[in-house]
Amino acid sequence: MGKVISFANQKGGVAKTTSVFNVGVALSKRGKKTLMIDLDSQASLSISAGLEPFEHELSIVSVLGKKSESINMCMLELNKNLYIVTSRLELAQLEIEMIGRQARELILKRALIPVLDDFDYILIDCPPQLSILTINALSCSDYVIIPVKTDYLAYRGMELLHESIKEIQEIINQKLKILGIIATLYESRVKDDNKILFAIKDKYNVIATIKKLAIAKKGIYDGLTVADQSPDNDIAKEYDKVCEYIIKVGK
Repeated sequence: MGKVISFANQKGGVAKTTSVFNVGVALSKRGKKTLMIDLDSQASLSISAGLEPFEHELSIVSVLGKKSESINMCMLELNKNLYIVTSRLELAQLEIEMIGRQARELILKRALIPVLDDFDYILIDCPPQLSILTINALSCSDYVIIPVKTDYLAYRGMELLHESIKEIQEIINQKLKILGIIATLYESRVKDDNKILFAIKDKYNVIATIKKLAIAKKGIYDGLTVADQSPDNDIAKEYDKVCEYIIKVGK
């Protein structure tokens, strides 16, 4: 049975989507059949994969709606071993409707059941808020990875996120574990960044440190990861570390 991993942080701008895409591609290149799910109405993951969201009628909106489509029908194959369920702007409206449904926090979990044995890993790109969509993702996940920008406000926000994850562990999903932290947008020459990185490492399991470099955004509209552009780049090496850690823990 495949492992489900959510990438979550209630704060935006922390390279969450970049992390999902780079890790997803890295896993697929290691022969791991991987499904990425874009659970954000801004469809950033879909765009990062080189797709135009409005060109694809069947999306995560189709999966989560009351008249739900099979998730198998809504997948797109990006390359060998890598698939995606895209998002659309309509997901924002659907999220409001989901709040009034029974067992609303388990809608995504039910949708994923038919494909759990088909994939080694399912990666979920959560929206940048602790919404019903994020709760759905965490409710069906084996693990959560938390990308955190190396600044003070992001560090303080970690406590709130940890409390929310703990609540979900106690009430909905006892198997959920925090796999680790990805420290992102790190600038080694900035004194505060070094202080915050030290504080994060002192308190949490940091599995990678991603520097703030232009290459992370450079290939985004062509569906290119950092490793596609420059395999020896520091960012590519760090995302490789995340990939290897996921595989090691999942054994």
